[in-house]
Amino acid sequence: MTNIKLSASLLIIRLTIAAFFGAWASLKFYRPEWFENVFTNMYGLGFVTQDLSSYVGIAQMLLLALFTVGLWRTFSYASLALMQGAGVLGSIPNLMNYTNYPNNLMWTAVPAFGAAVALFIMRNEDSFSVDGMRKRSPE
Repeated sequence: MTNIKLSASLLIIRLTIAAFFGAWASLKFYRPEWFENVFTNMYGLGFVTQDLSSYVGIAQMLLLALFTVGLWRTFSYASLALMQGAGVLGSIPNLMNYTNYPNNLMWTAVPAFGAAVALFIMRNEDSFSVDGMRKRSPE
């Protein structure tokens, strides 16, 4: 695979993960009650309230901005992969019960997590990113 094909592939992975995660993060603002319901019902964390939703949403959107443009790749790619992984890990009981709706929809997070991990592993090859372009530019 040529460097251009690899870089283009990593860019596509990064942008599609950003779209997936962006929809997820935006719900913190549009449907804060879902944030509370997920943490209470899916993860058993009753202390999480709707009041936290905006703060978490802001933090996720800031991280997503770094990730989308490829800035601070080690930090931003790892953080996003870890958040995605935590969601998958916390959803294992629902993933195992995939024959019941809407648990089957939870499986969409698994390939997104795999893609995020793969992008993290290949982060230094992601040259169509801010960090990648800074690395290429002459000093």
